[in-house]
Amino acid sequence: MKTNPPCAPASISRRNFLGHAALCAVAMPSLAQTPPWPARPIKIVIGYGPGGAGDATARLLAEGLQKILKQPVIMDYKPGASGMVAADYVTKAPADGYTIHLIDDGALSIGPATRKVNYDPQAFTFLGSPGGLPLVLCVAPGLRVNSVAELVTWVKSNPGTASYATSGVGSLPHLLGEQFKSLVAAELTAVPYKGTGALLPDLMSGRVAFAFPASTGVLSHVKAGSVRALAVTSTQRVSQLPNVPTMAEVGYPQINSIYRSAIVAPPGLPTPIQATLTAALQQITRDAATVSLLEAGGFNVAFLPPDVTKQLFKSELQKWKALISANNLNLSE
Repeated sequence: MKTNPPCAPASISRRNFLGHAALCAVAMPSLAQTPPWPARPIKIVIGYGPGGAGDATARLLAEGLQKILKQPVIMDYKPGASGMVAADYVTKAPADGYTIHLIDDGALSIGPATRKVNYDPQAFTFLGSPGGLPLVLCVAPGLRVNSVAELVTWVKSNPGTASYATSGVGSLPHLLGEQFKSLVAAELTAVPYKGTGALLPDLMSGRVAFAFPASTGVLSHVKAGSVRALAVTSTQRVSQLPNVPTMAEVGYPQINSIYRSAIVAPPGLPTPIQATLTAALQQITRDAATVSLLEAGGFNVAFLPPDVTKQLFKSELQKWKALISANNLNLSE
């Protein structure tokens, strides 16, 4: 009886060899089959047109991402419905790391609280928040009011005639005005305008008593004395207005909402890409030159990680829904 030599390999049929090869290909996918990321330009979707505060923020973030990721970052403008057109687009985009979105409370909390939207604001892949634009409680320069306490006394002494300006029905300045009205139990009339630029002349002239404009649109007017700043809505003071207290400092910690920005991606973004983008964003918000440029426009830089960012917007959405319901607000134009 013949046997194979001790060192001779066991024979294997061609069919068995091919079968084993196929199993190995399934069980051990080659790393070479996974394309490197990023291998091409990334686009950052903006829910507003060029030239605004959001555009300036996006461009600074894009410049930082280009340096870190070594790929171009292209601006993609999709304005409409306070950012909700862009948000809807991004939820349907491929989750491949080549589409990210600079988004804010217009599409993540205020919009979904005030109207029906076609997307789930919590379904995005959250990458973090770089910070946001505080709002500034400002009064007409001719109003003899120099503090929030004095403003409360004044509005209570003028029931039914005191009014405040908003940048539109259902906007953040409108909701903050209604929150203030509820907290101080005063009779106030909201006067809607089409944006901050439209309301400022009437605020300066005293046609309306006060407003909550964004810091970026009012800093120069505060410094010129054409409006008087009483407080900011951020939890920290604004570097450009160091002598103006926060609403929390003057007794109203509930009024703490800002135009907060977040960077998100489509749902289902792979975890390694998410981690890389989050680390890059955090690095950008630690760059002294970038921080200086952002803060010059009134932006408060304070990076929040993805889970904190997601929970914050969820809480904001619940807060505005509760305010609207409790005060039976009619937010139709």
